[in-house]
Amino acid sequence: MNKIARLLTIGGLSAAVVLTMAFVPFLDRKNGGQGSEAWRNISGPELTEANLPDYVNGLPLQLRVRKVELTHSILSLDLLLPGTAEKKVVYGDLLRIAQSSLLRTSNISRVFIRIVEYGAKPGENGPQLVMAMEAARTEAKALSSLKGTDGEEKVAAELQRRFLLTFTKKWQRHFPE
Repeated sequence: MNKIARLLTIGGLSAAVVLTMAFVPFLDRKNGGQGSEAWRNISGPELTEANLPDYVNGLPLQLRVRKVELTHSILSLDLLLPGTAEKKVVYGDLLRIAQSSLLRTSNISRVFIRIVEYGAKPGENGPQLVMAMEAARTEAKALSSLKGTDGEEKVAAELQRRFLLTFTKKWQRHFPE
């Protein structure tokens, strides 16, 4: 009698698991076909060392690109901030880079951007960090509807809410609130 009860229990549990697994695709369709971000197929070109210069050259940036580096799935850029640049230009370029790199490529998962400037004084050697941004693909999806032409405050607020932005004293001197 115990053997029959065990077999019936195992058979019932197996049937429940099979029925549950068969029901999962219907749940995905019920959700509007929007599957998990991790399982969704991301279309777009794969960014490689070979096509990186063309890709960066094709970005409609207003700040000059000083340095670009691609390491596995991480894209790093240094942008040069001229003394006459406006805040909206900086935020617009940050938005364009984040959107195009994280939403329109298949292999970039993180983007690091540094905004640098060269010192006006002859004694200051090399670039000085003004601002840095770290952006991840998981947070970039919400930026797909945002445009660089949207208000400066809206773009800045969304970037600060979604990504990690670090400002230095040079930024505060350059753009006093």
